[in-house]
Amino acid sequence: MRIYIKTDDGKSFKIPAPLWLVKGALGLGNFGLSIGRKYIPEEQRHYVDSIDLRELRHGFDVLKEYKGLVLVDVKAGDGTEVKIIV
Repeated sequence: MRIYIKTDDGKSFKIPAPLWLVKGALGLGNFGLSIGRKYIPEEQRHYVDSIDLRELRHGFDVLKEYKGLVLVDVKAGDGTEVKIIV
């Protein structure tokens, strides 16, 4: 997986994120979520609580079959562009 970020002032970043690393981070996600929950407003915690990290990890197994698929292609109003490609 590759993450491309281009800012409005012309800087661009390419972040390689191997799927095994992303899946490993999701495996440790419950630990990170338990720490981050205290910084999330009470009325928005149900969004975080509804994420099933095991199913999300399984989804990344399926994504391995679709190399080159564009997952995210966003252009913000300030000129920032973000693109995530499997």
